[in-house]
Amino acid sequence: MQRLVVYFHYDTRGQADSACRFAVREIQKQARAVWFVTNGRLDAESRGWARDAGLHLLERENTGFDVGAYRQVLLTLGRPALDEWDEIVLMNYTLAGPVYPLGEMFAAMDARALDFWGLSRHYAMRSRRFGGRGGAVPEHLQSHLLAVRRPMYDDFYAYWQAMALPRSYEESVRCHEARFTAHFAALGYRWDSFLDGERWRGIFLNPLMACPRELLQQERCPFFKRRSFFTPYGDELRRTDGLAARRLYDWLKAETSYPVDELLRALLPAYPLSAVTRSLHPYPLLPADPAGPAPVTVLPPAALREGAALAPDRFYWLELPLPETEPARRYEAAARWTPAQQAAAVRLLEQNPLWGLIGPALPLYPGCQAARLRAWRRDRPAVQARMAELGLQLPLDAADPPPLPAGGVLLRGAAFPGGLPPVEGPEDLWLLPLAAQQGGWATALAQDAAQAAARADQLGVLLAAQLSPQGAARALARALRSALRR
Repeated sequence: MQRLVVYFHYDTRGQADSACRFAVREIQKQARAVWFVTNGRLDAESRGWARDAGLHLLERENTGFDVGAYRQVLLTLGRPALDEWDEIVLMNYTLAGPVYPLGEMFAAMDARALDFWGLSRHYAMRSRRFGGRGGAVPEHLQSHLLAVRRPMYDDFYAYWQAMALPRSYEESVRCHEARFTAHFAALGYRWDSFLDGERWRGIFLNPLMACPRELLQQERCPFFKRRSFFTPYGDELRRTDGLAARRLYDWLKAETSYPVDELLRALLPAYPLSAVTRSLHPYPLLPADPAGPAPVTVLPPAALREGAALAPDRFYWLELPLPETEPARRYEAAARWTPAQQAAAVRLLEQNPLWGLIGPALPLYPGCQAARLRAWRRDRPAVQARMAELGLQLPLDAADPPPLPAGGVLLRGAAFPGGLPPVEGPEDLWLLPLAAQQGGWATALAQDAAQAAARADQLGVLLAAQLSPQGAARALARALRSALRR
């Protein structure tokens, strides 16, 4: 089959990262031509890669989201040119993979008498955000991968000619993604998804986000969403058990050759560290037996004040200043690790090459959590100023602080190629996980067995208090009294 692929890309830094290149290289095996259209300008290295890969490159103004990108390519080609192709595929960079050879999916769909198809579908729902005034969002193929065939090219081209450029993500969904399937189905065209349309009906609205590991395992879905690893965690908890991304990551590491750590190294500098951390849950259990001594270099207090060069092949322990207020100060002091615990943490870093820092997890006690949150809200403006001085270009979440170990931290020297940043005041402690994040390193927070066992009961009690109206009212009253006292 003669196939044209239009691949949409967007990156605020102008980079075509390794995961994007991997996907393009694999999709090229199924296409006679690939248009790579980016909303913005690629950096020189990425532009050279696109040229060397034999892609048709279009760099355009960042308007209209993916809708604007697809529209410009198709209208640039013109209606007669579409007849050169048996199938036109619209695909975007939000898909990561493939995990399996793409020939499997295309061969399966080539054998089916369809006019258009997609990788996956979103089931019908009600949403004012995506459904407009009426709120109805019909069942539809998701726009991250759509394929159309010759019989519908006249109507397909007319669809894009009439398309207005959306001004927001919500408009993009309303005017294209949620509309595309129903529009062409109403014209009599036959459609389906590669993934089974009935298997997950009534369970999840968006299976590709809710259960990606199961789709890869059970249906040999070749792709998953990058967003699995940085989507707002509160949203995921409202829809699922919140473990989808971690289960996906563990399965990819154990069962496939897909370079998922390379993907995460690309994602880490582009999204708030707190978002990536919450998706992966890097909260390991600290081994009770370190299995022998480990090479840990204890940094003197002066290293915190003045900064220090770190050898890439060594591990360093650094004690962090304690909070000024009690009882958070007492709990963080108690959390500091012994030399044996530091050695055990080294083993965890050796087993997890994505982690650049690891330290004691903050106790779940609300007093500690509230103190940490207050500190972040107070310190964030100063942190942003220091980041600008150090050339750290990272997004920060105003309400959700980056992970910061309690009382001390074990550092992997390779995560700090420019050296340890000097800490001039308590607000600069946040720079430790952020400096590592710039290079694609995550931060892990470990807990001992007693702490992990207690968390299950602590969370049960805290959750039970929120589930009853009386408990929620009492929690709100306590929060208001605490805020007024401050």
